[in-house]
Amino acid sequence: MTRKKTLKKIASLSVLLLIAGCQRPQLPTVQRVLPVQVYKVQPGDISSYITLTGSIEAQNDAVVYSKLSEKLISLNVKTGDRVKAGQLLGTQYHEAALQGKSAAAAGLKSAQIQLQTASDDYNRMKNLYDKKAISRQQYDQSKSRYDIAQATFEQAQASLRQATVQVENAILRAPFDGTVATVNYEVNQTVSMGQPVLKIINAQTVKAKLNVPSTDISKISIGEKVTAVFPALPDTVFSGIVYRMDESIDPHTRSLLAEVRLSNAGNLLRSGLFGEFRVETEHRTETIVVSEMTLLTRTEINTDALGIQTEKPEYFVYIVNSGKAVRRLVTPGIISGGLVELTSGVLIGDSIIVAGQNAVKDNDSLRVVNRTEK
Repeated sequence: MTRKKTLKKIASLSVLLLIAGCQRPQLPTVQRVLPVQVYKVQPGDISSYITLTGSIEAQNDAVVYSKLSEKLISLNVKTGDRVKAGQLLGTQYHEAALQGKSAAAAGLKSAQIQLQTASDDYNRMKNLYDKKAISRQQYDQSKSRYDIAQATFEQAQASLRQATVQVENAILRAPFDGTVATVNYEVNQTVSMGQPVLKIINAQTVKAKLNVPSTDISKISIGEKVTAVFPALPDTVFSGIVYRMDESIDPHTRSLLAEVRLSNAGNLLRSGLFGEFRVETEHRTETIVVSEMTLLTRTEINTDALGIQTEKPEYFVYIVNSGKAVRRLVTPGIISGGLVELTSGVLIGDSIIVAGQNAVKDNDSLRVVNRTEK
């Protein structure tokens, strides 16, 4: 081999070695593994609600009015007192009524004596007439005296009842068990007829009249459960039911009036309190419930033969199966309070990704870092 050829080979080999030295080494492929949190599906409950606002008032309240234009001579209760049905609350001056009642009672006693005398005489004359011992005229006269005495007695009874009512009109009584809410007069003040003297309320149960929008009327029915919260009592939730609903819609507000009743066993609620009422419209048990944040969505656009496009939302979640992400189309049901019901697409026992799902793609390798709730 000539020197020239040898030098050429050495040069070529040097170039090849130089090129080989400039190439980067091939790195091994690293598979992406994403950390996620999952919730293992268990059966749960969920409800949907309609939220309404309004003020409450006592279920029973009544104003005790004056039935006479007389001075108030006694007052036996004050604001806040508990009273029983029929309890004496106060009295107006009624001396003339008492005298009238005494006169009526005396008149009734006299009429009763006269009736008894006329009755005895009539029975005796009737017996004689039946034996034909007296004339028809004598019999008719005794019967007339008896009939007059009977009418007089009945009139005396009516007079006594009327006099008794006059006395009772001066006595103020509680219409039902309850609490004295207001007292408008003091002793020795003259109260005109028809004026409100006291107000009695029964607050063991309170009610609220709520306007239900026409769009929600079909969702509410009598007997539905209700929960209520009040800003004045932020740490307490009160429960009740829909008690009554009007039959017709108010044409001005386009709403239906519904009456809600709440238990007030602790006597915490007061008339006039404003609150928020949640009426349960639907309740599901033993269903799949997850956090609303778990649910992912995308919009599919469909174009028909005329080129008209319509949007169709698709809802899905990711579950973990054998360490891989699996995309599942789901159907949402009730959505309430940050939770959503899934009526199809997942099963009890599935592990749904509830944290990290936004970064996951179908068939990604996953590493469950911990388990969490819904």
